[in-house]
Amino acid sequence: MSRIPRVSRTAGLVALGVLMGGVLAWSGVSAAHQLSGAGSVNVVTESRSVPHGYLATNVVCPKGQRAISGGYAYHGDHDLANPVIVEVSAPGRTSDQKNAVYDSWDLFFLNGKNKKITVEVHVVCTPI
Repeated sequence: MSRIPRVSRTAGLVALGVLMGGVLAWSGVSAAHQLSGAGSVNVVTESRSVPHGYLATNVVCPKGQRAISGGYAYHGDHDLANPVIVEVSAPGRTSDQKNAVYDSWDLFFLNGKNKKITVEVHVVCTPI
């Protein structure tokens, strides 16, 4: 049984990696094209004031749209002793109906700082 030289094996793995990267990039472009054909993607961004302690909040999609992603941004000072912690960042519903569409992004902040902070909260929406 012959062994493939290490250089040839490495070159083959690099070539395979480049090929797979190209396939993944092309599939991402294709998926984005299909999404854009299905309707527009809408990003809703709002600001929230978070006091020392806790804040539970959400960002809601426009009527007729569903949440597909979301998150937050904190642009203030960072302190390892008193960090801003996000305990929840997840899709949510504004309706109590059992099969309601996830139409919001829920966030739960813990502010250990001795002052109010401001965060940006985001939800990415697409038509239902």
